[in-house]
Amino acid sequence: MVVVTSIYDKFQTVIPSEIRKEFNLDKSYKIQWKITGEGKVELEFFKELSLEDMVGKYVANEPINSVDLKHDFKNNMLG
Repeated sequence: MVVVTSIYDKFQTVIPSEIRKEFNLDKSYKIQWKITGEGKVELEFFKELSLEDMVGKYVANEPINSVDLKHDFKNNMLG
């Protein structure tokens, strides 16, 4: 599939409806832009998950101290 869009003021563009439908995108998604070694641009759609979003979705192989995990998560988010 090839779809062409324009670049508008402030370098904004529109994600075509064909792409939105194909990847089930909504406004909660973000786009990661990557320039490959060959000079091509690749896009990846993703949702950022908060700690609350992750709770109950993943299983650990070993016990986890949730207080330490939350502390580490917040420290990493703040840089």
